Parts: sequence; structure tokens; C-alpha cells
Amino acid sequence: MTEADIHEIARQAAREAVKETFITLGLDLNKPLEAQADMLFLRRTRESSETIKKQGLMVAAGAITLAILGLIWASIKGHL
Repeated sequence: MTEADIHEIARQAAREAVKETFITLGLDLNKPLEAQADMLFLRRTRESSETIKKQGLMVAAGAITLAILGLIWASIKGHL
């Protein structure tokens, strides 16, 4: 067995392993544009989720800050 034969066997094994992995993940290799669209959708969903999380934390921090300032103001005015 020559080195070229070994290379070809390894290349074929790698192709089959990658194909089986993609199939296990639910990606159709015969439709690469759909797979790319799915990955893009996942990325956009993740980025949107991260943005919502950050903005939610900012809103919560702002609400807590306003509540504390309101309590301070009420105590200064003698309403508490």
C-alpha cells in the first residue's frame, strides 16, 4: 500500500465522518444554502437573545435606581 493509497483512504474516511456528523445534526448536505440559512437564523436568534438580555438588565437596574431615588426623595420631603 502506497502513501497515496493511505491518503485516499484517510480522505474518504474523513468525508464519510463529516457527512454522518452533518446528517446527525440534521443538516442536508445536498442543500448547502438551506444549511447556511439555518446557521444564520441561529446566529441572529442568539444575538437577539443576548441583546434582549442586556436591555432587560439595564431596564431592571434603571427601575431599581428610580425606586431608590424615589424613596430618598420621599424621605427628604417627609412622606415616609
